[in-house]
Amino acid sequence: MSLQVQFSQRAKRDVREIQSWIKGRSSQGAANWLASLERAVIQLTEFAVSSPAAPEADEIGVDLKQRIFKTRRGNSFRLLFIMRGDTVHILAVRGAGQNLLSDDDIEIPN
Repeated sequence: MSLQVQFSQRAKRDVREIQSWIKGRSSQGAANWLASLERAVIQLTEFAVSSPAAPEADEIGVDLKQRIFKTRRGNSFRLLFIMRGDTVHILAVRGAGQNLLSDDDIEIPN
């Protein structure tokens, strides 16, 4: 089953901030990170249902799932999402050193 993916405003902001931070250190690194993100999003269209729960799911009180993806250099990032019908709603993108989300950090779509 192929799913559609939508980024929340928060997730779009996360992507811009992470990419900007990486670009400040390496333009090629930022391009590679974006390619890794795009591959992870494509994988979500096929495998979102089988993704594990995010560590903060119980605290937030929704069926929050995560997809971990890595860059070519091995740095880990998380796509945090929920599913509504045939749509994957990406709510946030987090780097390895970032804190877990709280319910105040995200907006849950209906």
